[in-house]
Amino acid sequence: MREVFIPVVSKTGLDINITVLKYGFYPIGGGKVDIKVKPCSKPLNPIRFFERGNIKRVSIMSAVANLPLSIAERQRDRAVKTLQLANCKVQSEIKEVPSSGKGTFLFILAEFENINAGFIGLGAIGKRAETVADEAVDEFMQYWRGDGALDPHLADQIVLYMALAKGNSSFTTTRITNHLLTNIWVIEKFLPVKFEVKGNIGEEGIVLVSGIGLSR
Repeated sequence: MREVFIPVVSKTGLDINITVLKYGFYPIGGGKVDIKVKPCSKPLNPIRFFERGNIKRVSIMSAVANLPLSIAERQRDRAVKTLQLANCKVQSEIKEVPSSGKGTFLFILAEFENINAGFIGLGAIGKRAETVADEAVDEFMQYWRGDGALDPHLADQIVLYMALAKGNSSFTTTRITNHLLTNIWVIEKFLPVKFEVKGNIGEEGIVLVSGIGLSR
């Protein structure tokens, strides 16, 4: 969220700061996040993301909580090897993160000139470390081979802020999902806006809306 969602939503004028204090893993949970949001004194700015621009860097964070560090190393090694075979230069780090339970994940951050995109693989009991890495890499490769600016997860998160902003907002995405369309349907039930979605489910598309310009 801090590396992908916040940079995009900040374009609307929102001032948000997020710090992860503790990670929560199934089934114990118990994650803690400190979020600071400054009040807005004027309507949100519209956002437009049509091109991601050239890629600047790809970085990997492989992490474990209360598990052997070797698991994170295996995740990292698998992801780095696969990406290098695809001629993708990558930076990587291994971390032990604070948590009340046990867990593991691998996060890929792709930074482009105009947008960031994030992809994650989550560990589970019985799931091999290599599978965790493969899940994140596969999601990244699907995005990298496409042309849309926003990844599918970021696309369904940002539509509410587009509806609240003043003026015309739009973006391209690498994949239109049912989740995106459901979020839009719910927003249209609560706000006097009408989204336009160009494209089919499972394919690249464009989302447009004229926001209501909500202010305090």
